[in-house]
Amino acid sequence: MSILEAPQARDRIGVAQEQPPRKLGIAGVEDVPWGTHICQVYTTQTDLLDILTPYFSEGLKSNEFCLWITAEPLGAAAAKAALHRAVPRLDAFLASGQIEILDHRDWYTYLGRFDGNRAHAGWLNKLERALQRGFEGLRLAGDTHWLAEDEFESFIEYEAKLAPVIASNRMLAICSYSSEKFGMREIFDAIANHDFALIREHGRWEVFTSLARRRAAQSVKESEARLRATVEGVNDGIFTLDETGTILFANSAALRMFGYAASEVMGKNIGALAPATGRIRWDRVAAKIIRIWRNRFSGRAHEAEGRHKDGSLFPIEYAMSEIPLDGQRLTVGFVRNLTESRKIEERMRALQADRLNAMGGMATALAHEINQPLSAVMTYLAAAQRSLKMPPELRPENVENTLGKAAVQAVRAATILKHMRQFVSRGEPDKAVHHLHDLIAEACELTNAIAKAINAQTVLNLSAKDDRVLADKIQIQQVIVNLKRNAIEAMTATTKRQLTISTSLTDDGMIRTDIVDTGAGFKEDAKKHLFEPFTSKKAHGMGVGLAISHSIVEAH
Repeated sequence: MSILEAPQARDRIGVAQEQPPRKLGIAGVEDVPWGTHICQVYTTQTDLLDILTPYFSEGLKSNEFCLWITAEPLGAAAAKAALHRAVPRLDAFLASGQIEILDHRDWYTYLGRFDGNRAHAGWLNKLERALQRGFEGLRLAGDTHWLAEDEFESFIEYEAKLAPVIASNRMLAICSYSSEKFGMREIFDAIANHDFALIREHGRWEVFTSLARRRAAQSVKESEARLRATVEGVNDGIFTLDETGTILFANSAALRMFGYAASEVMGKNIGALAPATGRIRWDRVAAKIIRIWRNRFSGRAHEAEGRHKDGSLFPIEYAMSEIPLDGQRLTVGFVRNLTESRKIEERMRALQADRLNAMGGMATALAHEINQPLSAVMTYLAAAQRSLKMPPELRPENVENTLGKAAVQAVRAATILKHMRQFVSRGEPDKAVHHLHDLIAEACELTNAIAKAINAQTVLNLSAKDDRVLADKIQIQQVIVNLKRNAIEAMTATTKRQLTISTSLTDDGMIRTDIVDTGAGFKEDAKKHLFEPFTSKKAHGMGVGLAISHSIVEAH
């Protein structure tokens, strides 16, 4: 062993990197970052106090909440008396609640036996309250002299689980082990769970790390850096859970998704992020049930609801996989926020509904427009049939002309059907040179029946001398149909019902089309939101027609 510097500040997910290192107050040991977990090996009570007295004295000066868990032979009373000599204002700190000195029976044990879950939850509860009260963090120490031989292995496992929680929070921890009570094997097992060990040799305290541990730590640090860059770079949330559903790790995407800081979820149960009415209550099921649930759904994606910090629910997709680590069965959960994809799906459904709504509106026009030429065809054919039944000397000379008129009306019906099919069909934009006046006239034919239904007059004032445009015929006709339908609906409550469509050339070589109706017009507040999707003043409007039209015109 040799005198070494304490490990330098290292990156930890969940620890604010801009925070300055913390002073330990221990002679010969440099400042350390939040999340440092230290093992102290002592022989006498004097050794124990030699480290913990300046350690807590520094914590009180640094506005940290301090918690000292004692064990015989150095009980709470003796610890308080020793600390009083180093901190003259100790009574004031005790009265304000900045420091608590407790017996191990009030912290580590329940019904006379060690209870790791109770202690684990206690540290996080104290940290949360400390931060709420404005303290910088939690400085703690616990003496293990009370540990029975058959409880030692359980305590080592508890410390192994606690280590990543400490590392990810504003916590400093010293765990004290008596070299008189525990053998070398136990001491080495204990040191393995800590960042470094303080051992007294030759009358001075030495910081102990093995060369192999330092090399392993460096290798782990490099691997962690690569893994962290990968994990932090993804958009999906990633959680690591132990067998009880306790959160051991959460990446930045997961924290943003649920609205928490790392310190608020590390060490907490995953149930905090699930709706209280959900199918699975993580915080109320035993570890065995969690394992069954995890194995049943492992690797497959499922949809559910997540609960944000403010209590609001949002749709998520999650998948879970199990990884074995140091004899534990850990779970890695991958979570994706479906809020935006659900919005996109809803918009696509609304857009499709609007197109179907437009198709429904065209059905009346289609029936009316086709009925006119078909009726004319029947009239002309009937007249021709009567003529052909007459004697040749009495037969009218215009029978051929009558049949020709019937053919023209049949072609007109076919043309109307073709235009309607093009309007409702979906296809890639197909820009070509067209005469805009023809496009306008054809689009008007599709809605003339709707206009006639309310006795609205359509006036075409197409005065642009050169109406050639490069456009997608169906898209431009869709705009005209949308605007004309809106205009017709706006005039249902007015006495004068006239719709005027006009064109003109502008000075910059553009062609302008105006669609003007005699309706009530827009209110000022409505003008600000005219082209926003899903905004409609109509009782049954989808609010996408103007948005679509605006996009089409901009694209042209």
